[in-house]
Amino acid sequence: RSVNIRERLDFSCALFDARGALVANAPHIPVHLGSMGDAVADLLAQIQRGERPALVAGDTVISNDPFHGGTHLPDITAITPVFAPGAPHPFAFVACRGHHADVGGLTPGSMPPFSQTIDQEGWLVRNHWIIRAGELCHTSWVACLQEAAVPPRDPALLWADLQAQAAANRLGVDLLQALLQIEGEPRLRSYLQH
Repeated sequence: RSVNIRERLDFSCALFDARGALVANAPHIPVHLGSMGDAVADLLAQIQRGERPALVAGDTVISNDPFHGGTHLPDITAITPVFAPGAPHPFAFVACRGHHADVGGLTPGSMPPFSQTIDQEGWLVRNHWIIRAGELCHTSWVACLQEAAVPPRDPALLWADLQAQAAANRLGVDLLQALLQIEGEPRLRSYLQH
């Protein structure tokens, strides 16, 4: 719904392997793609350390933390795991990063040039589930927003755009699972590594 994503096309989509290494990307915004794999790897590291729960099919996690694979706070990454049937761990990830119109902070647009702390720039989120096992996590998302020093001015717009990112990832998951059925898991895993 936001102008940044709908009209300026300030978003990027990519496919990552099970470790978070870039496999393929759409020809969008290069600055998004340079660190998006680091955001996926950060999620995996937190899970491995027991700081986050294990991923399950139907999850989508968001992050914009520039200290852990993000760029600046308006660029929020949505990460969705892709599972083979019956597998306990994802064999790939689809992710998209969109520049949101406002994530709070001292000025509209969330990029105040005079900020002295990251909290003044807006809502900082690191690996927060917005969809868990196929169910929207709206209540926990609202609670997470309320922790921001200066929350977003239009949370409904932000929520709509995050749902659009999750829907884009869902399409990526569906297409990869269809490819898995056609080519088989060994061949697909091999090409992900290439």
